[in-house]
Amino acid sequence: MTGSLYRIADAIPYMISQVLAALVAALAVQFLFAGEKVAAIQTLDLSKTIPQALLAEFLYTFALAYVVLNVATAKANANNSFYGLAIGFTVLVGAFSVGAISNGAFNPAVAVGLVTLKLSALSDIWVYLAGDFAGGALAAIVFKIINPDDK
Repeated sequence: MTGSLYRIADAIPYMISQVLAALVAALAVQFLFAGEKVAAIQTLDLSKTIPQALLAEFLYTFALAYVVLNVATAKANANNSFYGLAIGFTVLVGAFSVGAISNGAFNPAVAVGLVTLKLSALSDIWVYLAGDFAGGALAAIVFKIINPDDK
């Protein structure tokens, strides 16, 4: 039990730093492109496609987290220097596949950036948080079941 609590205590500062970094990055983009529409992207209204957006975020967050766990953290891949390609292409496939459905955040911190840049409505952030946390948690559970010796 103590080991689990220790890992949770380690995760909280990491999560906070990711959200703060997303905010700083979004504010930097707003400053750099003051007065211009950021990348000419329209705000995506999820109100009519919430179930689809929720499923899209869940599935691709699961895929992304599962790929990261397998290629970047698994003992079997300790000397793998190509993990960046696997992770990058997973994000690319997700962005092309469901970007028009959910904006393709696949990470709660990215969702904060999308909302800060007004590329998604604040009222829709729960879709990202629910889908991304659930997808990431399931990926971790599946990884631990399949790889019980990886710690």
